[in-house]
Amino acid sequence: MHMPVKPAFNPLYQQVKESLLRRIAAGEWAPGSFLPSEPVLAEEYGVSHGTLRKALNELTAERRVVRYQGKGTAVATFDADEALFRFFRIVSCEDRRTLPISEVLGAAPGKATPEEAAALDIPLGAPVLRIERVRSLDGVPLLNERITLSCARMPGIEAIPVGALPNTLYDFFQKRFNVTIAKADESITAVAADKIDAERLVVPVGHPLLAIRRVAMDIEENPVELRHTRCVTANFHYRTKLS
Repeated sequence: MHMPVKPAFNPLYQQVKESLLRRIAAGEWAPGSFLPSEPVLAEEYGVSHGTLRKALNELTAERRVVRYQGKGTAVATFDADEALFRFFRIVSCEDRRTLPISEVLGAAPGKATPEEAAALDIPLGAPVLRIERVRSLDGVPLLNERITLSCARMPGIEAIPVGALPNTLYDFFQKRFNVTIAKADESITAVAADKIDAERLVVPVGHPLLAIRRVAMDIEENPVELRHTRCVTANFHYRTKLS
């Protein structure tokens, strides 16, 4: 039984929202499953239906939950394509989105470096898994990536065979570890291809690349993934919409 939410510094609906997020993150309601009805939740939290509805409206706008007319509210889930294109910003020069195909080159456990520890909010030297892969669009290798994950955040991921890692990871995180990627913080710089980039992306050493650093976060805004991507932009470019 969850204690009724009491007014505090945050608005009451915000407290309800944060409590619901914590329960979803803890696995009380699995992706795709329905939450209790609005009247039941309002009574449980000791708030009005309007306050409860405002909390659910925000969760819906943030794509944490999905509301179905006449059925109720379910925890959001996404298939591989939706998980990919929600965060994949590389498009062709004609603004055409293409499904990237990933080739995992290796996955090795290690100890968190200062950058990894800071980005993932874990202790220095904590166990991590580093995934190296190349992603191709239209059959051309365009992205060289290193992905760092906390082993504590996804227990057992270091034991998964390289060949079992899917083309898209975010739907895999949700289905296998109940970790839903909800947002990401990215920074972009221009760099020159080093020897590894040149070999993997079939470009000369020194070729101009776009370097994208991403920290992906779950529904409670806990960092889940640190990703470094080096991208060839001759025929593709990074695109995002600001509002």
